[in-house]
Amino acid sequence: MKKFLPFASLKEQAIFLHEMEKNKEKVPKPQISEDIISEINRILSAYSGETLIIYYFANGFIKSITTTIKRIDVINKTLRLEAFSIKFTNILNIEIV
Repeated sequence: MKKFLPFASLKEQAIFLHEMEKNKEKVPKPQISEDIISEINRILSAYSGETLIIYYFANGFIKSITTTIKRIDVINKTLRLEAFSIKFTNILNIEIV
């Protein structure tokens, strides 16, 4: 067992390399067009409980979630979903399912 002890430090190295690889996959926040912004506004202003696919930007990654909106908070500029909240500035697109 003692001869394999030096390789125990490689676990931390493997974790570090995995984090570096994950950071390489990050993308800059995309700019959205005025057409998409107006479409998002149209969907949110006419929202009445439909299931939506929301594409959003979070921590360098573009993510999507299929959900219903719990509350549209205009004052804080966030969408309150079942699990978490998304700021309006991080929304990239919304589609009605």
